[in-house]
Amino acid sequence: MILELGLAKVIAVGGCLVSSIALIAGIAGGGHYAAAKAEPGRLKSAVCAYTDRKSSHPLKASRLSARLHLTPAQVRNARTIIETAEKLGLPPRAAVIGLATAWQESGLSSAAVGDHGQAFGIFQQHPQYGWGTRAQVSTAAYASKAFFSRLATVDGWTRKPLTVVAQAIQRSATPNAYAKHETRAKRLFAALTRSGAPKKPTDTVQLSSADFRAVRNSLEMATALGVSRATVVADIQEALNAGKLPSVRRTGKTSDLAEKVFKTVAEKLCQELTQRIDEALDPAALAALQTSGRGSVALAAAFKMIGVPYSWGGGGPNGPSYGTAQGAGINGFDCSGLSEYAWAKAGVRIGSDTSAQWRAGVRVRRSQLKPGDLIFFATNPKDASTIHHVVMNIDGRRYIHAPSTGSRVRVDTWTSYREAEYAGAVRPG
Repeated sequence: MILELGLAKVIAVGGCLVSSIALIAGIAGGGHYAAAKAEPGRLKSAVCAYTDRKSSHPLKASRLSARLHLTPAQVRNARTIIETAEKLGLPPRAAVIGLATAWQESGLSSAAVGDHGQAFGIFQQHPQYGWGTRAQVSTAAYASKAFFSRLATVDGWTRKPLTVVAQAIQRSATPNAYAKHETRAKRLFAALTRSGAPKKPTDTVQLSSADFRAVRNSLEMATALGVSRATVVADIQEALNAGKLPSVRRTGKTSDLAEKVFKTVAEKLCQELTQRIDEALDPAALAALQTSGRGSVALAAAFKMIGVPYSWGGGGPNGPSYGTAQGAGINGFDCSGLSEYAWAKAGVRIGSDTSAQWRAGVRVRRSQLKPGDLIFFATNPKDASTIHHVVMNIDGRRYIHAPSTGSRVRVDTWTSYREAEYAGAVRPG
């Protein structure tokens, strides 16, 4: 048995014998450790295969996203905006306003962070102004619904110029910036409504956050270890019979319910892994990986750690590790731990903290950035002693990093907040 659901069989993992409970609860945050040790594309393909969905190789970009000159993640977020407007019974004009606004605010990136770390998601919504929690507004579906809920309160919005409506909702410091995206938004809307939206999962169930995490972590681990779909479903059924998933409403046969629980979690995990891989391995990133020597090796190593938890003081040349202070119970990376690990894979020692890494190579101009270069951010960009964060450049527009406690290694885009704190860049070796 594989699940952290009260089962007591012993299995071998990485040369260590642990009980099924210890496997999930005690090793590196459960399945995230397995995900970190696996090739991300292979893990994605295996999880999506569980859902009976076709999963393309991560190195092959979708024809639609290439034609639109967008990443697959941007296309998914655009579709979510359109679908949300449709569900709320709003006319196409609303979707166009939403697309233009999201393009201006975040470049259609759910991972975007701005306004000195206070605004998040595709619409750069502020939790302190009642938009929702950071986790909520960083989700495209929630953020879109929140945006359209406020759009509907703008008097005469169907007759007003796009930029006026967007500004009434967003209260931006650059109120006229939305207009320049209107034509692009209309074209994107037309392209996506012609191509159709992906099918939504059916026969799913509602789970509490705790129950969802338990099954998700176990599914990640089972996938990385090659456990069959039938075995995982059987374990969920046994857990249901033992009352280990209390939030699941008991209806019909337990075997059928176990299938629904499995599908609910597997569909969501497939979507999340697909987004992570598509963001990291789009055509621009792949081109960068082929042209930058040691930097390419370092960047490829960092990509394999996408999804590993942030751990204050965690990580080093050998991979994720338990951190200190708030990271003491988390096996993962902090920002400098990730860059140290990645560059160690390229055969270069750069030190374990941002101070050492700032001195670990040659300075490079912003215009001369190459894949894998280290980019540093500081409270006072003119004072190196105030450097507080390091990331790895992908293509001059995006970077990979371990952001902060509660997050995971991910790809982000440059924001005005980061621009203001840019201290410089270093090429190790």
